[in-house]
Order: sequence, then structure tokens, then C-alpha cells
Amino acid sequence: MKNMNDLIAVSENTEGIIGKIVYYSLSGVMVDKQKFIEIGENFQLPKVKPARESKSGAYRNATTAIKDRIVSKTSGGTHIYRIYCRDNKKDQGDMICRELVKETLDVETNRFEKLANILFDRQNEIMYSENLQYDYEVDARGYCEQAEVLYERFQHCYSSEQIDSVVQDQLERMQASKINMKGNLYFVPITNQALLNRLEDYLNALSKLDLNGGIISINSMDVVDSEKQRSQMTKEFYYNYKREIEDYQDRIQNFINNGGTSKAVIDRWLLKIDALRQKKETYENVLKQELSMLDSDFAMLRMQSDELQVRNVDGQLNLLGYQAA
Repeated sequence: MKNMNDLIAVSENTEGIIGKIVYYSLSGVMVDKQKFIEIGENFQLPKVKPARESKSGAYRNATTAIKDRIVSKTSGGTHIYRIYCRDNKKDQGDMICRELVKETLDVETNRFEKLANILFDRQNEIMYSENLQYDYEVDARGYCEQAEVLYERFQHCYSSEQIDSVVQDQLERMQASKINMKGNLYFVPITNQALLNRLEDYLNALSKLDLNGGIISINSMDVVDSEKQRSQMTKEFYYNYKREIEDYQDRIQNFINNGGTSKAVIDRWLLKIDALRQKKETYENVLKQELSMLDSDFAMLRMQSDELQVRNVDGQLNLLGYQAA
């Protein structure tokens, strides 16, 4: 467990600031889609909405949101039940099926009972329930109706997870490095202070649009320019930068092994690799040292980048040859 005092220092004898520690929370939030997009445009965000939206996603969000805990006291004692939806089998064709279940907590082993199936028809984009089971302690129909109401709401609103994708995009543009403590804790280089100010104002404005009584909060604290703080941030940077490199290596190699030649995909990877290089340069300037411990890891990424560029050129030549023919 890390002590926050090891990350944040306040001293009259220190000189300068190297960055900000940022914490934010998005819990149980639901914001009207159009208002969400409008506020993003007002703040001139590069990304104002999630990349992917679908009615099947609204169905999954709605059924996942069905969660309840029931405490029942009878002559036989106290019983605790959990009510929620779970996948019961693989999706079949145009149908997605989840089941509403009642989990009974027991001393030895928990018992599970299916109360209903909640299905989604991809082709007709409708959700409905079937196979409702009678239970004298649980209103299965009521939960199914609640899922239908949530389904309608999720079609017109963005959830915490979708909002977080927009926040994560902004943090990535700030070259933020995740702090390895539980929660959304990041170090943002001081060179990106203006972008952080915009993110704070954006989330504060967004909190006024929440329709679900959730929590949207953000806070930031200065990290002073001292040898101790630079050493701590260097360790955090190395840990996360290595994870990013390894993730890129695995995904790019998978693309190469599968014979991928899509110019759009290759261009995106080349931009991401270059952004990773620029991030390292930014942290070298802020932390006042060369961060060379991962050079060999990045060398592998450069080789993959060269392979992608060759495929890009070959793909263009093949296209020109096809057009000439």
C-alpha cells in the first residue's frame, strides 16, 4: 500500500511543479446523449461521445443494472437473496439471452434459481421476457419490467462506462501515467496543465446533467519538483509504459500473424506508436533524465512499426497495380 505523502509533497523550500496527481470518480452516472455531446462540443473536446453505440449495448447495460439484495425473515430464520442477470448460454444468431436469477446465500453453498429469461432480438431491436417463474418472495415480472424501462433509458443516455471512455481519451492526450493504487489515480505532466484544467471544468459541468443520482467528481494536487518525487514518478512511468509497450506488441503481432493489411488499421497503429514515443520524450523533459531502461522493449515495437510500414507500401502498390490492370 503506497502512502499518498510519498507521491504528493508540500514544502516551502521546493522549487517548481512537475505535474499533478489527478483522481476522478464516475459512479452510477447516466447523462442524456444529446446534452452529453453538446457539453463536449462546448468544451471543444476532440472526442465528444463513445466510439461505439448499439441497442444491444443498451440491452446489456439495462440487464446488468438489475441488482437487488433481499433480506427475508421467516419462522425458519433469516434468508438473504441476491437478484441479478447473468449469461446463461452463448448467443444464438439474432438472439441474445440472459437470465434473471435468484441467488440464495447459504452457509455451505449458494443456491441459484432462474426466475426468467430476458431476451434481445437483434434484427428487430426489441427486448422481451419469457419463462417467468413464480416466487413468493421475488417479483420476477417486476424486475423484467424494470429492465425494459432501463433499456429505453439507456438508448437515450450514456452510462458511467461510456462517459469514462471520453475521459480516458482526454487523459491519453495529456500523456497521463496511471498511478498503481486502487482507483482512477493519474499523474499528468505539468506541460499538459491546460488540458487538465479543461477536463476538471468539463466533469464539473457534466455532473449537473446526471439523471441517475450518481457521482461525478475530480480533484488534482500538485507534485513538487524534487528528487524524491521525480524518482517516484519515474518508477510509476516505467511500470505503466512497459505495460503499454507489451500490449501494443501483442496486438500488433496478432495483426501481423493474421496477415492484416488494412491501411486504416496500420495508420492508426503507426500514430499510436509515435504517440508513445512522444510520451517518453515528455516524461524525460519533466523528470529531467533519460528513460532508457525500456529502450530494448521499444526497439521491438520499432521493428513491428517497420513491418507495418512495409505492408502499407505493398498494399498501396498492389492497389495501383490493380487499378492499372
